[in-house]
Amino acid sequence: MGKTSKAIFWIIIFFCCLLAVDQFMIRVEFKKGGMQVTQEFYLDFRQRLFGLTPGSGAKSVEEVIAEKQQPAAPMAKPDNAPRYVYADDSGVLQFADSMEDIPPQYRESAERMEE
Repeated sequence: MGKTSKAIFWIIIFFCCLLAVDQFMIRVEFKKGGMQVTQEFYLDFRQRLFGLTPGSGAKSVEEVIAEKQQPAAPMAKPDNAPRYVYADDSGVLQFADSMEDIPPQYRESAERMEE
């Protein structure tokens, strides 16, 4: 036998082993232990994998988005109250909703933010 026929032979053996493990995981019921968890995972994985085939009635992206999309929360209406920005001793910009929120030593350098 040539190298090519040996490679084909071992590929066929490999796929036969995969088929045997697949059938073993489907048909044998495990009652407890790690094999039960492994079997549950494998069956779920196999079901999802075969569910991806084109003949399974796959939905378009738009249908999935429309199905899962929830109405967005209404956007908060901005108050007309001014906001202020100031820099602290270390140079970090801080924001405040009113002048009372700003520490007294920074009130002179605070600037009102415009929209």
